[in-house]
Amino acid sequence: MKTTSFLARAVTIALVALFTSTVTASAMPRVTNVYTVRNDHGGYVIDYAIKMLRMDRAQRPVKFAGRCDSACTLFLALDRSRTCIAPGARFGFHLPFGSTARGNKVAANFLLKNYPQWVRSWLQAKGGLSKNLKVMPYEYASRHIKPCSGKAPLVQQARLSLNGR
Repeated sequence: MKTTSFLARAVTIALVALFTSTVTASAMPRVTNVYTVRNDHGGYVIDYAIKMLRMDRAQRPVKFAGRCDSACTLFLALDRSRTCIAPGARFGFHLPFGSTARGNKVAANFLLKNYPQWVRSWLQAKGGLSKNLKVMPYEYASRHIKPCSGKAPLVQQARLSLNGR
C-alpha cells in the first residue's frame, strides 16, 4: 500500500514537473539564428523544399546577402516577415533539370506554385522559366523584401502612404 501511494505521488510530481517545464518552455521566446544565403548555386528542388519547410516550422529568419540561384530561390516563398535582403543579393531562375521530363515539370510547377506573386509576375514579364538563367537584381527584389536594416520594402511603404498610415 505504501509503495503504491509513493509511486502515485512520484508519478504526479513528475507529471506536474513535465507540464510546468513544457508551459515555461513554450512561453519563452525562441532564440533563432539567422540563416544567411550567400553564393548558393542551388541544387535539387526537393532538398530545398525540405530545407524551406524546416526553416518555416522553426520560424528561422533568412537574410539574402548574395547570390541565390536555381532551387535556392524557393526561399523566396518563406514568410516575408522573416526575410530580409542586403545589397549584393540577387536571384537566378531557370527551369529545373536533372530528372526525368515529368520530374522536371513537377519541380517547375512546384516552384511556380510556391513563389510569391511578385516573383511569378517578374518571371512572366521575362518570358517565364527557361533553360537560360534569368537574374533578378537586388534593385528589383528590394522593392518586395525588407532591407536587413529593418525598414519596410518600397512596395509596402507605398501601400502604407496610399492608405494614409
